[in-house]
Amino acid sequence: MRAHSESAWQLPLFFVLAFAITWSVQIPAIIYAHGRGHFLSNEANLHHLMSLARGELDSGFAVVLLLALFSFGPSLAGVIVTGLFHGRAGLRDLAQRSLKVGVPARWILLVLLMPVGLCAGSLLVGWVLGGFAPYRFDPLVPLAWSVPLLLYMLVFTGLAEELGWRGYALPRLQRRHTAERASWILGVLWGLWHLPANLLGPYLRGQLSVPMVVAVLLGLTVGIVGWTIVLTWIHNNTGSLFWIIVLHGWANTVQSYLVLSSGSFTAQVAYGVLPWAIAVVVLKRCGAATLTGSDHDVTGSAAPASSDRKDGTGSIAH
Repeated sequence: MRAHSESAWQLPLFFVLAFAITWSVQIPAIIYAHGRGHFLSNEANLHHLMSLARGELDSGFAVVLLLALFSFGPSLAGVIVTGLFHGRAGLRDLAQRSLKVGVPARWILLVLLMPVGLCAGSLLVGWVLGGFAPYRFDPLVPLAWSVPLLLYMLVFTGLAEELGWRGYALPRLQRRHTAERASWILGVLWGLWHLPANLLGPYLRGQLSVPMVVAVLLGLTVGIVGWTIVLTWIHNNTGSLFWIIVLHGWANTVQSYLVLSSGSFTAQVAYGVLPWAIAVVVLKRCGAATLTGSDHDVTGSAAPASSDRKDGTGSIAH
């Protein structure tokens, strides 16, 4: 089976597994939790884990919670499909990229500072458009739990997803498409993967409305593509999956304490839109072909001759 490493079935199989593994556990978990008066989100889940550690969580819900947390759909799918089609060599490469810590210092600084800058910009937009009303921050997780929250985000969002999204899918997509087009494809599918987590809870609580559905769909498709382009840019220039995992978890942590805890819907919307400002600059400066400023193929093999790779500037209209 490994001989067919470029089989057209690879990517479809990956995405089917990523969605199926996650949704088959997540959807029943959300329904079960709702029936017992519980809510599932990153912050709520950390509260549940703390209750579990104190022995205060009922055993039935504890099992459901742990199954949902450790489903790791995208990353498991990435490992499974890599093993099936690329064997030990593919798994070794995936592991090496996941452990690649050594990258130029400027990229590490970018990973650490960019989420803070995006949150600050989002809060500024929310403050201005909100009539300069002061924020009353109400952290969803106590500040004393900042380290556990970061560890939670690194494991259950970064590690749980990125072995699949950027570890497996992005390199495969870039064998056939420009970096920008690959980011559009991956971004839309990555966003749709979040649908149950974003819509099922409000539906069960009777809070779902047409405007909410439209806003969520736009945010999880067009909105998330800007952030995906930024992640592709960092991944292609560093070759490190480790720092993508760190960025994923760190960004979610900073967003929780600053944007989500602000209670400002405008700031939350701005947080989803502002990455596009970075993406547009990156596309203009580095080119859509590879986002590295070079036409060198970032997948490690000869670039395929396709209409998507005719030049380094032909970007998709935004």
